[in-house]
Amino acid sequence: GVGKTTISKKIFNDTVVRDHFNQKIWVSVSSSFRMEVTLRSILEQSGEKSVEQSQGGGQSGQISAVADQSQLLHKVISLLKEKTCLIIFDDIWGEKGGLDLWKKFFSSDLPESDCKRSCFIITTRNKDVTSAITADEIHQPSFLDDEKSWLLFSKHAFRKIQEQSLREKFEEVGKLIVPKCGGLPLAL
Repeated sequence: GVGKTTISKKIFNDTVVRDHFNQKIWVSVSSSFRMEVTLRSILEQSGEKSVEQSQGGGQSGQISAVADQSQLLHKVISLLKEKTCLIIFDDIWGEKGGLDLWKKFFSSDLPESDCKRSCFIITTRNKDVTSAITADEIHQPSFLDDEKSWLLFSKHAFRKIQEQSLREKFEEVGKLIVPKCGGLPLAL
């Protein structure tokens, strides 16, 4: 609720970013993480063919269900060697998903030199994931202070209220609501 995904979307959709990378890939990880699904998503979004298709079988643009995890990972690594990619892993959870992804995907199978031209953005609500990641930079959005919370709330809650007496009444109620949101932009 502090804006991790929102900030990532702004970066992902930025025109300067778009012009810098050959491929932009968005992977929603969540708690129901499965490595094969994640790798397939990366390949599908990049327009890559599966291992079987690159060897002559299958239809173009579809990732075959028979490709195993190691083949898919090899294909993703090849993609990273050939192209500059921005890959956003949104909402990586803890041990049952996020850390497994990090360990498998960014293991010794993915040499640092092969992906230097690519950028990975990872959003997480879990401090264990943050500490497991050896990142160049960690950005941690903060909660809004009282003044910014009120400004954000007012911008959305009162934008269509023109009558002053009605607006004052709503502001009274709003001043009770805003502190209960704890500075979370999503709650406000």
